[in-house]
Amino acid sequence: MKEIIIKLNEKIKFMLVLLCIIVVWAVRLFPFKFGGWNQIMLAFSYRYGFIQRAFIGSCIDVISTALHIPLKYMRYIYGIVTMLIFTSVMLLFAYKSQSKNGMDSQVKIFLQGLMLLFLLGPGWNTNYNNFALTDVWLLIVSITGMRAVMHEKNIWLAIVAAIMGELIHPAYVFLYFNLILVAFCYRVWIDDKRNSHKIFAYLIITFIVDAILFIYMMFIAKAKPGVNLEEIMNRAAAITNKTVQEISNHAITVKGYLLREDKVNGIQFVINSYWLLLVVMILVFSPFIYEIFKYWRNIVKNAKLDSKIKATTYALMPFGIITTIPMYIMHNDYGRWTYAAFFYEFAIIWMLNYVEDKNVVASTHVFMKCLRQHKLYYFFLMFYAAMMGPFEQNLINPIISLIETIGWKILSVY
Repeated sequence: MKEIIIKLNEKIKFMLVLLCIIVVWAVRLFPFKFGGWNQIMLAFSYRYGFIQRAFIGSCIDVISTALHIPLKYMRYIYGIVTMLIFTSVMLLFAYKSQSKNGMDSQVKIFLQGLMLLFLLGPGWNTNYNNFALTDVWLLIVSITGMRAVMHEKNIWLAIVAAIMGELIHPAYVFLYFNLILVAFCYRVWIDDKRNSHKIFAYLIITFIVDAILFIYMMFIAKAKPGVNLEEIMNRAAAITNKTVQEISNHAITVKGYLLREDKVNGIQFVINSYWLLLVVMILVFSPFIYEIFKYWRNIVKNAKLDSKIKATTYALMPFGIITTIPMYIMHNDYGRWTYAAFFYEFAIIWMLNYVEDKNVVASTHVFMKCLRQHKLYYFFLMFYAAMMGPFEQNLINPIISLIETIGWKILSVY
């Protein structure tokens, strides 16, 4: 009984530490920025036809109508509920990793450190400059689908999650769909269980369905006949609690996306103009990139003892972030795309440890041994992550932007 109480106290203490980190960031970043295009999209609803980005707006529409809540309050309800659910999901993962019976003690400690790094760094607080960004829901549905596949329980949820993600935002296929795909690939080519053919069928169905939905939403979907720009802008004004004139700068974008009367230029910025920003980003985050490289190198090394197919699959898994490359080319919301890449690496390492894949656990043991030998260095990495803080929506974060600005001034001299 005494041992149980001690273990329970340890779990409670850890969860309290995580809550304290969240509270500190919330106080530090308050007041959150809450407006702009993210709020305009909440006005999109299937009442206008089967249009893109309208899933969340339709849910808001139904709740507002059913409960007689004015639209101007719905955005606050949406924002608070979104962040509460996201926070709860993250804390639930943390708690489950500490409560799983029979889990390797080194893996438990590793997952504690991983969650601390996640919360101290950009994990929870990134969207402070666009509170309750719809991207948060893309993340939530993806990890739900990923978990269903990894645990092989209600795998159909992966298909539902992928469809929801695409209905929320067409760019889902580039940002968070990779989490579900990598889970399927793991179960098909690494897992030794006999039902791999069934899972492969689910993979093909999920991929085809989402690909078709992406093509439709991106290039075909438009508001039904009779819907006009004034109607949509009036609804957007009601949700944002502003006048139509105050949000008039978004009219051309709404017109392009929903009415298809004007072409919206997807490639808004040429990546060549920002090459230095991306170079600086890689350099600034190089200590973490190197640690990820070492971690996966050890996984592949262990997997080679099993089979070349497994080793190759493991070697390809961390490169799932290449799906974000089109987003870097088409739009300059580099903070959003970088966060998606960051979360991908975090999520797959977390999940593979949670299911205690033998090759991943072996790599975790190597990492923990290295950590004990270089405690000061890894403590510095924690501090470094906290110092870098959240990502901005566009130019990643202020430190990287400052270095980039100085770099351009130096290059201009030469």
